[in-house]
Amino acid sequence: MRILIVEDEANVRSFLQNAMKALRRGVKVDTANHGADGLKLARRQWYDLIITDYHMPKMDGIDLTFTLRQEGYTMPIVMISADPIVEPYALNAGANLFLAKPVSLENLRYMLNVFGL
Repeated sequence: MRILIVEDEANVRSFLQNAMKALRRGVKVDTANHGADGLKLARRQWYDLIITDYHMPKMDGIDLTFTLRQEGYTMPIVMISADPIVEPYALNAGANLFLAKPVSLENLRYMLNVFGL
């Protein structure tokens, strides 16, 4: 299984990366610190799951999600944000799930189970 985490906050990015490795043995996790880099990675490598923050420099999570969906990518995309008002916009852009920050290990376990990963 391969996961892409797109998050501009280093501590959150590190937490998500370590949590994924703890929850699923052998998972490969790539990271990007803004949406534009996340888009480049997603275009080069197939991912079983993308976790993206909403608010980031260069390209936010809504634009990243919308662009991937417009280009035909079908992998699950999970949007995270400390601002719950983002949820309907995330889902409308094509995200499969929205998680409010702070994201817990239990939230991430639930997310993986929802997608059968």
